[in-house]
Amino acid sequence: MSLISVVIPAFNASATIAESIASAGGQTHAALDIVVVDDGSTDRTVSIVQDLAAKDARIRLFRCEHRGVSAARNRGIAEARGDLIATLDADDVWHPRKLERQFEVMRNSDPDVGVVYCWAAGIDALGRVVLPVWNPSLAEGEVLLDIVKSGILSNGSTPLMRRACIERAGWYDEDLRLCEDWKFYTALAGVCRFRVIPECLMGYRISNSSASMDVRLMEEAIAQVTVWIRQSWPEIPEQILVERARNVLRYLAFLAIRGRQYGLAARYIWRGAVGRPEGSLNFEMLEMVALLLGHACGVRHYRWQFWKTPQPFL
Repeated sequence: MSLISVVIPAFNASATIAESIASAGGQTHAALDIVVVDDGSTDRTVSIVQDLAAKDARIRLFRCEHRGVSAARNRGIAEARGDLIATLDADDVWHPRKLERQFEVMRNSDPDVGVVYCWAAGIDALGRVVLPVWNPSLAEGEVLLDIVKSGILSNGSTPLMRRACIERAGWYDEDLRLCEDWKFYTALAGVCRFRVIPECLMGYRISNSSASMDVRLMEEAIAQVTVWIRQSWPEIPEQILVERARNVLRYLAFLAIRGRQYGLAARYIWRGAVGRPEGSLNFEMLEMVALLLGHACGVRHYRWQFWKTPQPFL
């Protein structure tokens, strides 16, 4: 059983870090190296991890000054002992068989497959599923255009990656504080092929306090990545970039709705509708309109059967 290094960047994550580490340590793939990098936390994050490490020799803690999630992930990867790397954000959780399933696919794939990803379910602060499937992509093989268009991996906790491919892709961009995972996955798609497990094997915490809730800064970060994409792959068809722009506006509208910035969300929805060939709102933007109205009325479920109580992810 190959050693998998789990890299967990953490900044002021005392409310969720223990649950995240438990979901990593409870994997059915037991050959684990759990690397936690504290990014200058000022709460109880360090003491919680130290207590857990005292009980589980697989857990190792490294501390650094606050430089952002990219620098923390890069430090964790540099300290990792395994040739396979799985990143896990400090507020997300994994299904117990996530790494086992991904390792099996990786082991049975061609050597040029460097990433195995899965689907994610959106969960709330109590670990209940409020978004059953987050970006259910089926893209495999050469996925550069798919990632440029819609960011198929969704978040920082879904992939299992070969360390050699991470190095070829140039690691995480430490100058980016937001959208760093989307840029990194795009770089990975430029150097290796991907496989997917079309099941929700991780829970992505939907929190209004997350870094991505600074919607204006997220918009700027995505714009920087788009410029980088144009420079790196000038041959990408313009239609792909047009679709990317529409998906970005939809994503920004979703973030603004979560942050109760309804006027800003309405502007993103309008921009996503203007100039479409059919001259009207598409289904996805109509969905955002419904989400905005529901959220403004107090509904905090996303794409859910409103008459049912959300169930725990684990």
